Amino acid sequence: MSIWFALLKKELRLGWMAFMIFLILQLLLMGLGIFLNLRFGSNSDVAPVVIGVMLTVFLLFYVPVYLLFNVIQERKTFHLWMQNPLPAWAMLLAKLSGALVYFIVTMVVVGSYTWVSLARLDDVPQELSLFGLAVFAIAILLWSGIGGGVGFLFLWTVQRTMRSRIGKWSWLVLIVGIGIYSYIDNKLTQFGIFDVLTNWGPVPASFFSHLLIPTGANTASQDFNSFWADLGTEPLYIGSIVLDLIVTAIFFLITAWLTDHELEAS
Repeated sequence: MSIWFALLKKELRLGWMAFMIFLILQLLLMGLGIFLNLRFGSNSDVAPVVIGVMLTVFLLFYVPVYLLFNVIQERKTFHLWMQNPLPAWAMLLAKLSGALVYFIVTMVVVGSYTWVSLARLDDVPQELSLFGLAVFAIAILLWSGIGGGVGFLFLWTVQRTMRSRIGKWSWLVLIVGIGIYSYIDNKLTQFGIFDVLTNWGPVPASFFSHLLIPTGANTASQDFNSFWADLGTEPLYIGSIVLDLIVTAIFFLITAWLTDHELEAS
């Protein structure tokens, strides 16, 4: 365990520069929102909110982009990473954990800015629970961060594995492979295979209304349920969540196997 924590610390040191670059860019944008609000007064109260929401959306891609910077920085010392005595799953977990640590810190900064901006906005419905909205956003961001991180590590490992065998053609093969995967995924969706596997355990709209609207605001809760129904939005199924977990675990295990048995420090 001490070896793993040492590797995690090394990953954090390696990713410090990327973390600071992203953070400084975000702080500059936040400062712009505050400046516009101070410069134009109440007429621009929405500016910090817009910037906060925009930065929150960008967080959906934070972990893959961070890992891209990470592996670029490590390309000259990759052979040292491969010589680590830990199994591949532990090494990959350390890399992913380092990304998630910086991701969570950044999410706290962006989330606090967005929360304060929304709290100052007079047009926000009083029935809306900012705490519930924050919980909902955090769940989505963490889910996308873990899935995106595992997906990137899988593609990166596959590309490096192929590069040691077919050289520069590895990128072309990888792009073709992604296209074939997308085609198969689309066909399985059209044939209803995924519906059969995942359409069980629907999460009712009332769950989201209770999360986003404080208890006691019955009228607002009923309006939310009616609004959700009018949208015709597909319900969220527990089956979809379980399938995503299984697919993510499979991709991670394949990545670990490739790292242990096929990946070369080239």
